[in-house]
Amino acid sequence: MLNRSKLYTKREPNRESKLYFIFCEGEKRETTYFYFFNRISSQIIIQIVPISDGKNSPIGLYNNACQSLLKSETNSNPFYVLNDIDEVWFIIDTDKWGDEVDTLRCNVANHQNWSVGQSNPSFEVWLYYHFLNEKPIKPITNWKNYLDEIVVGGFDNRKHPVHIQKAITNSKTNFLASNNQPLPITTEVFILAEKIIPLVKTDIDAILSSQI
Repeated sequence: MLNRSKLYTKREPNRESKLYFIFCEGEKRETTYFYFFNRISSQIIIQIVPISDGKNSPIGLYNNACQSLLKSETNSNPFYVLNDIDEVWFIIDTDKWGDEVDTLRCNVANHQNWSVGQSNPSFEVWLYYHFLNEKPIKPITNWKNYLDEIVVGGFDNRKHPVHIQKAITNSKTNFLASNNQPLPITTEVFILAEKIIPLVKTDIDAILSSQI
């Protein structure tokens, strides 16, 4: 059952808890995927920050993060209180953004504990590695449809994120990058997942054991 104490709009500093703020292009699939871990564990707090004014481009997400998290002369009351130990992540696709991705990465590098988790071409590549450990042999033109083909009933965010450890292993095995960006059919979301897994491992092990 979801711990309702995790649902909030503004949080005062608490040095004993670590929180992950996630800014992502998709308003549905990415959000429900990461909230799965909020539901199963009391050891992690993931806050998906809503897209601002429909601006889900890499630069739009970055501007939203600055407005939501950073206090400044022109922004005296950010919506969330960011602690030194909290992490900020931008979960983005590659397919259409071009140079905006490079700009986002340059901007993010100026902030402590801010990171980019990029998938090429889309977040569905990360979901794919929850089940398979090799890249598809044939080119994939529509990853959402392809996931529905390889997973009976499609990827279900109510249960399939439990295979996060498998996804980490499979995506790391296949990961390749060039010019600081993942190559096609690879993803660096496993870097964030490796931070999440120690906090939810006990709960995931219990779920997987019950399925045997």
